[in-house]
Amino acid sequence: MCHEMEKIYSEGMESGEKRGIEKSELKKAKETALSMAEEGMDVKMIARLVKVNEKEVQKWIDESLCVMK
Repeated sequence: MCHEMEKIYSEGMESGEKRGIEKSELKKAKETALSMAEEGMDVKMIARLVKVNEKEVQKWIDESLCVMK
């Protein structure tokens, strides 16, 4: 039974680490996308370069503009 609990714990840790890495990568992509937008880059180009769909990039930009107002 102890071995099974260790296995479940390890799987949970791996899953958590993976989600943390993915979240960190998405945060970095958002920061990069917003910097590119500030420089006047087109949403389509930004999306392609940061490998995120255009709707998500546009959402980030819109949210950023709301915060700035």
